[in-house]
Amino acid sequence: MSSKVGLILGSTRQHSNTFGISEYLLSRINSSHPQMTIERIHLSQSSGHPLPLIIEDYIPASHPLSSLPEAYSDESIRKWSKTVLGWDGLIVLSPQYNWGYPAPLKNAFDHLFNEWNGLPVAIATLGGHGGSKAHEQLKVVLGGGCKMILVEKGLQVDLPRELIVSSEERVKGDEEWLRRYDEEVEEMIDGLVEAMEKKREKHIDAQTERA
Repeated sequence: MSSKVGLILGSTRQHSNTFGISEYLLSRINSSHPQMTIERIHLSQSSGHPLPLIIEDYIPASHPLSSLPEAYSDESIRKWSKTVLGWDGLIVLSPQYNWGYPAPLKNAFDHLFNEWNGLPVAIATLGGHGGSKAHEQLKVVLGGGCKMILVEKGLQVDLPRELIVSSEERVKGDEEWLRRYDEEVEEMIDGLVEAMEKKREKHIDAQTERA
């Protein structure tokens, strides 16, 4: 069954290793799950719905799902809400900065609530030691705060140090060393597909009961 999945890049840097890792992920997904449509979001680009840092004076959870996205007064947030509402699942791909994940990524989460609630999500991080600190923080925020359905199997890409400190070298996505993660990526995506199918079945059951 076809599905649409968001792929949010945590880095807003123009030239980042995150983009190269996303190219690797897309190549793996396209080959093993051709029925899955991926919408890649770069939060600093106009197509990625860049959001104001100052959040409007309301609690996003106060807006019922049926009122979205029109309930938001800011056009950029309405666009962001509409985008997220169109996804069946989500992959968050983030670098680790100073033992945490980037502020623009948290900002993107905090403008919404009911759009995230119940959305299946897989977490992938990159950095020294696989970005493990950022990975754990994202699990808490997405699973606990945003009430998303966490896919048990995630991905942590351990970047070679020269790619972290270099101002010129970047991951392109076709490097041979990335192949060591092929099996983990497959497990992560299979877990996301399973979570999306369960959510779809639950929705069908709920509609049947109401009928």
